Amino acid sequence: MKIHTIIFSNREIIRAAKFLRRSLSEVKFEELKDKSFELIRVVELLCEVCQKPLGAKEKFSREIQISSKEDYQNFLRRATVHDRVEVDFESGKIYLYDHDFPGDIHPECIEKL
Repeated sequence: MKIHTIIFSNREIIRAAKFLRRSLSEVKFEELKDKSFELIRVVELLCEVCQKPLGAKEKFSREIQISSKEDYQNFLRRATVHDRVEVDFESGKIYLYDHDFPGDIHPECIEKL
């Protein structure tokens, strides 16, 4: 019998954790009903040239509870102003993603200019 040991890097663990999150558009009201969530605002800082992420800043916004269909509809309406919204049921968090162009460029992209 062979035993396989798999060692994951931090980047792979983060990537795997992102798969646990689901897009808000895929989540039904029944899944959110009577649950509390922390809203986390995530600003992804993008490269001015290639528009790929340089990094991200996360900040706790507030806590919400979805208890009625009206709460759910109001949240869906407010979520449309963000680039994307992901729900993590395991940690009880909703991530609100926005993009920002801080004027920074990847070192590899400087060579392309």
